[in-house]
Amino acid sequence: MSTQTFPVTGMTCASCVRRVEKALTGVPGVSAVQVDLAREQATVTHAGVDASTLAAAVAAKGYALVLDPQGRDEAAETRRGLLRLLLAWAVTMPLLLPMLGVPLHLDWRVQAALAAIAVGGCGFGFLARAVRLARHGESSMDTLIALGSVAAFASGIVEGLAGAHHTSFEIAASLPAFVLLGKHLEARAKHRATESLTALLDLAPATALRLDAQGGEREVAVAELHPGDRVRVRPGATVPVDGQVIAGAADVAEAALTGEPLPVPKRAGDAVLSGGVVHGGSLDIVVRAAGADTWLAHLADQVAQAKASRAPVQALADRIAAVFVPAVLVLAVVTLVAWWIASGAIVSAWRPAITVLVIACPCALGLATPVAVATALGTAARHGLLVRDLAGFEKLGTATDLVLDKTGTLTAGRPQVRAVRVLAGDDEAALRRLAAALERDSEHPLARALRDGWTGTVPAVADWQAHPGGGVSGSVDGRRLRLGNAAFVGQALGALPSDATAVGLVDGTTLLGVFVLADALRPEAAEVLAALRADGLHLHLLSGDRAETVAALAATLGIDDAHGGLLPADKAQRVRALQAAGRVVAFAGDGVNDAPALAVADAGISLPGLDAVAVSAAINLRRDGLRPLHDARRLAGKLRRNIRQNLAWAFGYNLVLVPLAALGLLESVGGPLLAGAAMGLSSLTVVLNALRLRRL
Repeated sequence: MSTQTFPVTGMTCASCVRRVEKALTGVPGVSAVQVDLAREQATVTHAGVDASTLAAAVAAKGYALVLDPQGRDEAAETRRGLLRLLLAWAVTMPLLLPMLGVPLHLDWRVQAALAAIAVGGCGFGFLARAVRLARHGESSMDTLIALGSVAAFASGIVEGLAGAHHTSFEIAASLPAFVLLGKHLEARAKHRATESLTALLDLAPATALRLDAQGGEREVAVAELHPGDRVRVRPGATVPVDGQVIAGAADVAEAALTGEPLPVPKRAGDAVLSGGVVHGGSLDIVVRAAGADTWLAHLADQVAQAKASRAPVQALADRIAAVFVPAVLVLAVVTLVAWWIASGAIVSAWRPAITVLVIACPCALGLATPVAVATALGTAARHGLLVRDLAGFEKLGTATDLVLDKTGTLTAGRPQVRAVRVLAGDDEAALRRLAAALERDSEHPLARALRDGWTGTVPAVADWQAHPGGGVSGSVDGRRLRLGNAAFVGQALGALPSDATAVGLVDGTTLLGVFVLADALRPEAAEVLAALRADGLHLHLLSGDRAETVAALAATLGIDDAHGGLLPADKAQRVRALQAAGRVVAFAGDGVNDAPALAVADAGISLPGLDAVAVSAAINLRRDGLRPLHDARRLAGKLRRNIRQNLAWAFGYNLVLVPLAALGLLESVGGPLLAGAAMGLSSLTVVLNALRLRRL
């Protein structure tokens, strides 16, 4: 199976999305289709189907699948659209000026010519798409606009031939003019809503300084780089690849990638990501991934896929859109007949019918969900939140329970020296110095903590030896030392807190001191958990750590439900038990043992850690700490509310105005003219409301 994404032109509403999806799904070999109205594109998963076959299926429904996006000049399309808009208003304004009190009285033939330019020229796209759909017995928003403008134009001709002083040409011309204006403003707003993804892709530079074997530099295209190549990034430049620092030292600003506001120090051995900006020094980097294989590229792909996916709430809009336009056409006909019978004159009946056609256009309905989703996911990406599954993200906004892992989630996942008990001879600084020397070459997590506990010069070690499960030994300054647990050093190390580990340092048979190490609680943990609890979440703590350690931490953080000593399957089982009780469960963790629970939770959230875990989660937090977890919950809730506000506006707009139009109550305030303006305003309101999600 392969997945391809194509731009689609001609879509204007939710009915168009459904029609394009149906056309592509009907092609043999196509297994999945996602059509995004906000970004005007279709993502197709298929088993080797030729792209021309897909394009033919879409063309048969009156739309166009763009097979060569690189050959598409979007700037030129935008310019042509703006010219159509300006021309439409240039020919419409002379027709509207008399309504504004300007004494301009044009011959009806001149009015007809101006209206013909607006309807048949500027509005040709609406007419052409409506005709193509009619050939297949289908309809869309274009059908409503085309019928309204053509009917008004025809009425103007009849009125002109009959010698009427006032004709309907201003209505015929103003309909495409107002709709084109609304589409232009809507397109600008949609561009703002989706520009976050473009900004992500623009972070990576197109060229890099590649180093040769002699250390010489040569500027090359990033596309020419391969894993194992070496590149140099100078101060102020952007990292072009994913890789590992092999020389140099600098601070790298990765806020656009991870949301981390402060530059991160990078030294030899540290990993760097494409898109980071180097400050204060230069870095030599060995390439691990370049181009489409970088984390940044994968991030952009996953954000794009999430944007193309459909929120569960969209299903309601889709079902309504499937019958909406045909229902409006029937209502318009009923309105026409009813007014004709009631008034006895067709001239009194057509205006309410046209008003119904135009004011009911379902543009806002089609945009309600995709524009909100595009905006929210772009905001999430800018703040280090990667949404892989939109349904899971929506569930996070409605979650009733949050289940948390301990190590690496509530704690830093890195043991630290909490205290040093000096028992004989040396002072604390001397003990830290000796421990750092003995642990210099060890990879154990406790060894790193002991090394980090000493910032001075580390002396040499002779006869160093690692003892798995016990500790290390060696000679420092002529002293034969052992460092490790109680069994290894052969000494009692004293009482400890439930969450701590003891490491003893022995010289011969003398216990010099005891290092008390513990995994430090994240400093923001209490504050963030209090905020989540205030947001209505019931908190649970599940861990594979000792039960007494887990209980002590839960008591500190005010978590009532806590369980320790759990296997990965046990965590997943407890999540299922909560779900069986009718709870909506979010799970946050960062270790491999969290993967089963992340997969079964309604909303799985992975903190920065292993990629294998991230694959199991609906939401990946790429910024360190717990605050991104709270940010994700807040944004998910905002997205859910925003979508419902948009759908409420789209439905409410039609529920209120369509009956008023059918009863003729809008005639005194403009009738079809008002309808065209109100329809554009409806779509624009939905888009502007979605743009509020740009603020986290």
